[in-house]
Amino acid sequence: MTDIAQETLTLLQVENYRCSVNFGSGILPLTVDEPAPLGGGQGPTPVQLLLAAVANCLTDSLLFALRKHKQEAEPLSCEAVANVGRNTDNRLRVLSIDATLTLGVAGAGIEHLPRILDQFEGFCTVTRSVAQGIPVNLTVKDLNGTVLKHSS
Repeated sequence: MTDIAQETLTLLQVENYRCSVNFGSGILPLTVDEPAPLGGGQGPTPVQLLLAAVANCLTDSLLFALRKHKQEAEPLSCEAVANVGRNTDNRLRVLSIDATLTLGVAGAGIEHLPRILDQFEGFCTVTRSVAQGIPVNLTVKDLNGTVLKHSS
């Protein structure tokens, strides 16, 4: 039997579409909002939060894999783009996510890079979960812009 871990947060509506997200444990609350005309644009939207979770998880997984092999490639960065459009019911949905991870160094100097790039995605809890319902296209580049990996 597998152990189940839980993460909990509390969201409280403040005004209109502006809400406060409380993560507990001494973490500062986060204000979230919808852009005008629905909200006031005073915080990230749900789509931006989804993108942040995917980008953060991919970056952390790659960093962990690099460090496991004692490789330095910092600072890492990730740009994530949500492709939002209408589904067959004419409802707005995130149709796909394009994520580009960039290493802070040239890829040629990283030992075990093919193995690292083949494995790190499998350990990304959020991205692999999201990818079960939303296609996630990933590109990994080095500091010079050389594409080291591309998957869709």
